[in-house]
Amino acid sequence: MFAMPKKTFLADENRVHAELMRLARAGQITYYSALGAAVGKPARWSLWTLVLERISDDELAKGNPDITNLVLSAKTGWPSRIQFTNGKLTPQQKQKAQSGLDGVFGHYSPSKQAPRLPQRR
Repeated sequence: MFAMPKKTFLADENRVHAELMRLARAGQITYYSALGAAVGKPARWSLWTLVLERISDDELAKGNPDITNLVLSAKTGWPSRIQFTNGKLTPQQKQKAQSGLDGVFGHYSPSKQAPRLPQRR
């Protein structure tokens, strides 16, 4: 397996974080294809999970809402980081996803209402 230099990984993480902050302030959601195009990565980039987990952890540690909730799956219309159970979301998972998105919009773009999930492309 190819090991990515730490400097390159951090630069990628910073680009993704900056784009998610831009989207949060604009009150917009995104999908992997659009996010990837904005930061120069493919929609199926193998490091999405790791990058988004690190951004999520950093934001939550600062007491901020999880801006990775803005990244939706084009297939399901739900935030991609939700763990599906047998291919379906429980009512609690759906509520948690909507609350997370509401929190991002309420914090960064309070004049806009968060879209109701799911939002399929």
